[in-house]
Amino acid sequence: MKKILILITTLVVFCAFTACTSGNNSDNTNSSENISQSATEENTFEPIPLGDFSVQDFDGNILTKDIFKDYDLTMVNLWTTTCSYCIEEMLPLNTIRDEFQSEGKKINIIGICMDIGNTDDINDDNFKIAQEIIKKTGVLYLNIIPDDVLLLGRLKGIQAFPESFFVDNEGNVITDAHVGALGKNQWKVLINEEFDKIEKSLDKE
Repeated sequence: MKKILILITTLVVFCAFTACTSGNNSDNTNSSENISQSATEENTFEPIPLGDFSVQDFDGNILTKDIFKDYDLTMVNLWTTTCSYCIEEMLPLNTIRDEFQSEGKKINIIGICMDIGNTDDINDDNFKIAQEIIKKTGVLYLNIIPDDVLLLGRLKGIQAFPESFFVDNEGNVITDAHVGALGKNQWKVLINEEFDKIEKSLDKE
């Protein structure tokens, strides 16, 4: 029990220095909300469907949960235009995706900008800022504008960014949230763990 409490405390402190709260400006007010439960519950997560959403990418193309079907694992990364930690994490995430794909791993990353409204009511000013951020960072992975299905479902009530979680090829969320920006090597460890779980599940079939 003491080890679990120490681990949770460590996670709280870590996230306090790597996450921005919802609605803040560029001051990066810190938050430890929505800490991943994976520290105390290992391999107990029940898959949760994201639902039949209809979102837009930054070019206006309509996308559905089919965006997941060609990948064994997709990281969904939630970010805002005012969160410097989110922006700093983007290029490393892009590099991670490229490195895993070069090894033949079927992995993708999808960014969701959380302060540009939804597909029916886009905040034009923030959307322009988001587009400029993507241009300046040079990231090539897909970024989307959420719809109400997502905003009233899995994305409801999120207060700290960046937040990331993993999705399978059927559009099911398969992990708890990881709140706060992580280093490249930390993400690679987590991703390899998810691929190990996938391989083990296939061996059981």
